[in-house]
Amino acid sequence: MNKSTLLGLALAMLVPTVALADGVTVGGDVRLRWDYSGNDTAASDNSSSAVTNIDLDAAINDNVSFSATLRHDFTFGEANGPGAGVPAPWIQEAYASVGDLGSASGVLAGWSLDVGRMNNPDYGRIINSDDWDQNTAPASNDGYHLASSMSGIGIDLYYFGGGGSPAGSADNTLGANFDLGDMGGFADIAVGYWGASAGAVDSSNTSVSINNIGGDSLAGVNLDVQFATSDDGSSATEDGSLTSISASYGLGDMGMTLHASNTVADATWTAMSNAPHGANGIADLIGGAGADIDNTTIGLSFSPMDGVDATIDFITLATDAAGTDLGTETDLVLSWECGSDVTMDIGYATFSADTGGGMTDDDFFYLQTGWDF
Repeated sequence: MNKSTLLGLALAMLVPTVALADGVTVGGDVRLRWDYSGNDTAASDNSSSAVTNIDLDAAINDNVSFSATLRHDFTFGEANGPGAGVPAPWIQEAYASVGDLGSASGVLAGWSLDVGRMNNPDYGRIINSDDWDQNTAPASNDGYHLASSMSGIGIDLYYFGGGGSPAGSADNTLGANFDLGDMGGFADIAVGYWGASAGAVDSSNTSVSINNIGGDSLAGVNLDVQFATSDDGSSATEDGSLTSISASYGLGDMGMTLHASNTVADATWTAMSNAPHGANGIADLIGGAGADIDNTTIGLSFSPMDGVDATIDFITLATDAAGTDLGTETDLVLSWECGSDVTMDIGYATFSADTGGGMTDDDFFYLQTGWDF
């Protein structure tokens, strides 16, 4: 074998090349985080962790495509290798999409379809796919998503699960969201329903969201309201409710926006998914369900320099049923772009507990960086 052949083989091993078919793209992201939590009555806790997502997208033709995400996460210092008990990368998402079902039947013209494993849709406190936790993957389900826009009304229909028995009667979730759009300049209104069947128990959520109330007639104030009810499927428990009122106002200088909100979840409130990260402060000291909480938040968002965003929030937490003051939390989050594909985030929270609330003082800090590729 001559020297040129050996050199070619060596270069081939040193510089891997992936040949992709037309319409196929590969990308992803890597996220590293170090976080610290210091509780006044317990030992402090800190950890370093990493998450890697690898995305594959393929356009089969002009109307059909396929998407998949491979995910892996770990905490620094975990055992690794075969037999160490550490989970291997797993399929986070894998679904096919049809852009317009009208190609199959004229009756279905204007409807799109996703089939497979998908991250949960994001409807805030009702159902979401939170991607904050490094060691817990975003919530995803196997099923179907139909979507259409008819006469200005956006329609999203979901069906997850139900495939564990021949009759499809296993645990399943049915969801519907109707975006009514701008109702004559008054507000953007959406109505949603989620019903879940788990064995003999049927639970549900119903919500109404009224956003941008008043349109442009409130002198720059953006006002949003959401009301939701929940039924946990138990005849012995009263229906729960969630009420949220939020307002924001742009101050102009440095992109400053003043925001304020009040969210009340009563003691029997339940949702399809836990409250997303930061719903009651970034320290996440309140349980994931976030029931029996009265949260009042006042904050300011601004851009101190080009590419840098900052948010300061002052949060007061109390129980709804008894009105017991739990404490106050102050959050500071800085985020900036270190390049077209690199971001950096720093967050700090300090929680001051009120006497008799059953909670303790706490400090939380995290440093996070992410790369897209």
